Amino acid sequence: MVADLSAMWLIHGSPKYPNEIVDTPLVICEPERILIKIRTSSSNPSHIYADEFEDDPDCSSRNMNKISLRHGKCGMSTERTDNPSGIIQRVCISVQLHPLFVTESDRSYCAQCVYVQSQVLDDLESTLDISDALPTELAPQFDVDKMPKCSYTIRKGSESGPEVRYATVGESVFHVWQCPGENTGILVQNCFVEDGQGNRILVIDQNGCGVDQYVMPTPEYSPDLTTAFQETHVFKFARKTVTRFICQIRICLQSNECKKLTVRVSTKMLCSFLSLPW
Repeated sequence: MVADLSAMWLIHGSPKYPNEIVDTPLVICEPERILIKIRTSSSNPSHIYADEFEDDPDCSSRNMNKISLRHGKCGMSTERTDNPSGIIQRVCISVQLHPLFVTESDRSYCAQCVYVQSQVLDDLESTLDISDALPTELAPQFDVDKMPKCSYTIRKGSESGPEVRYATVGESVFHVWQCPGENTGILVQNCFVEDGQGNRILVIDQNGCGVDQYVMPTPEYSPDLTTAFQETHVFKFARKTVTRFICQIRICLQSNECKKLTVRVSTKMLCSFLSLPW
């Protein structure tokens, strides 16, 4: 996913208020919301709010250096893209430094996050361009060549065994998720089993934990975090001959975020993820 912002100055006379935005705001594209962090020279901004929603507590924050806005709320718009296939979430905010008035140090930003629909969630943090005119709509930037090419296969015998398309109930197989890349790692999450007729069951939750250890245990990971795998015994829906597995892969940066990932599986096979970067 790619985040970018455009900005404008809000001018309101002088003298200048003794607090100002000193750095480029940081945009973090989360799965269900957009997080924007503001750095100032003195105290936190008095009020950050989505445009036209300044009095809505769900669309504003007071005396904090950040604001978190859920998708589809607070005037956030949604736009679909075709190449690559994805969704753009866009929202405009205002940052007010003075507790009562708008001053010349205040600014307004329009942030947009691009969520690529390839079963990959990319938590990269991006910068933004600032202008002293009205907010300029910036075209989303994609670096498709550097995006890891991910795969999900079911294999026989081991995680490197031959792929299988047909199996019998009780047969041992390996589920393998891979995203080869030099600077990225992965987390397998939100895996569902479908019967092809609209019925689906969650087997790996949003934290990457196996919901039922007898059906699909928590995946294991290679040392470089580019591959996840787990051995299971084939199961199916009653009176159904087709079982479809759908999983989501989240990408982290090896340089910082992946190092914060710790997986712990207790003796009761209960999974917890500590210090997750997302």
